[in-house]
Amino acid sequence: MENIADVVWTGPWWKNRGIRNLNFCIALVLMTSAINGYDSSVLNGIQIMPEWENDFKQPNSTTRGMIVAAQTFGALIGLPFAPLLSDGIGRRKALCLGSAIMCGGVILQAMATGVVHFVASRILVGIGLCFATNSAPLLVTELAYPTQRAPITAMYNSSWYIGSIISAWITYATLKTLQGSTWAWRIPSILQACPSLVQCILIWFVPESPRWLVSKGRDGEAIAVLAKYHANNRERDPLVYFTYGQIREALSIEREVSKSSSYLQLFKTPGNRRRMRIVLAIGFFSQWSGNGLVSYYIKQVFAGVGVTDGSTVSLINGALQIWNFFVAITAALLVDKIGRRPLFLTSNAGMLVTFGMWTLAAALFNTRGDRGAANAVIAMIPLFYLTYSI
Repeated sequence: MENIADVVWTGPWWKNRGIRNLNFCIALVLMTSAINGYDSSVLNGIQIMPEWENDFKQPNSTTRGMIVAAQTFGALIGLPFAPLLSDGIGRRKALCLGSAIMCGGVILQAMATGVVHFVASRILVGIGLCFATNSAPLLVTELAYPTQRAPITAMYNSSWYIGSIISAWITYATLKTLQGSTWAWRIPSILQACPSLVQCILIWFVPESPRWLVSKGRDGEAIAVLAKYHANNRERDPLVYFTYGQIREALSIEREVSKSSSYLQLFKTPGNRRRMRIVLAIGFFSQWSGNGLVSYYIKQVFAGVGVTDGSTVSLINGALQIWNFFVAITAALLVDKIGRRPLFLTSNAGMLVTFGMWTLAAALFNTRGDRGAANAVIAMIPLFYLTYSI
C-alpha cells in the first residue's frame, strides 16, 4: 500500500461509529488544556477581587510576581520527570497522576490563609499541570484518526480558552454576588478541582496510545485499539495494518538512531543548529509574546489606563476570553487549508504591530494623560489577542 489516502474514511466523522467514539474520548483528553486555561484565568480573576487582596494583606508587586511565577516554578520541578512518566507508565497513568496532583494543589489553594500557603499550593498545581500537559497532547496525537490529526492537535491549544472562559465568568459571578465574603475567591478555586477529578475517574475509559503499547511490546493491544476506533473492530482492515506498520517502522528507526547519536548531535551540523535555533526561539518567544500582561495582570493593565472598577475589569476579561476562543478555534480549523507557516507568520507580524501600538498608546496616556490614548490601549488588547490566538 503506497498511500494512506486510499484506505481512510472520507465521509463525515460523526457518521462513523468508531471515529465518533474516539473523538468523545479525545474530548476528555483535550480537557487538560481547558484545565490549564482555567488555572491561568482563575489566578487573574481572583487578583481583581478586593476580598482576595484583603485576605492576603494587599500584596505588593513583588509578592504578586512570586504568586504568578509559582506555578511555572512547579512546572520546572516536574519537567525532568514528566517525559519519563509518559514513556514509562503510559500516557493515561501519567495524565491521571497529574490530574490527581492538581486536585490536591487546588484544594490547598482554596484553603490558603497566607502568601506562603498560597505559593506552595501554586507550586503543587504547576507540578501536576506539567505531568498532565506533557502526556495529554501525546495521547491526542497518537490516538487521533489520521485525517483529523492536524486540526484536533491544533484544537488542543485552542481548548485552553474553554477553561479561561468558564473561569472568567465564574469569578465575575462570585465577585458580583459574594461581595465582602472570602468565598468570592475560594469558590472559583474549589471548582477548579472538578474537571481534574472527572479526568481521574473517566480517563480509564479512554484507550491507551497505540504507539506506547507497541513500544512496550503489547502489539496485540495496540492493534485492538486501532481496529476498534479506526476501523470499527475490523482487525484485518488495511488502515489498521498500515498504521501499525508505520508505528513499528518509526519506533525501529528511533531505536537505531538512538544507538549512534546523542543530544550533542543536535548541534554538530549547521542544519541541526539552525533547526535548534528555530525550536528554541519558538518556545522562548511564545512565552515572551506579551500575552502574560493581560493573562496574569489584567487589573494592573487596566488600572494603568484609568479603569479601576473590579466588576468592569472582570466583565472585560470574560468577554475577551470568548473572543480569543472563537479566533483560536477558527485558526485551528484552517491549519490544513492555509498551512502552519502562513498562520504562524501572520500571527507574529500582527503581534509586533498591535503590541507596538499598544505600548505607544500606553506611553502617551502615562506622559500626557490623553484619554484618547487610554481608549486606544483598550482597543488594542482584543486586536493583539486576535493575532496571538492565531
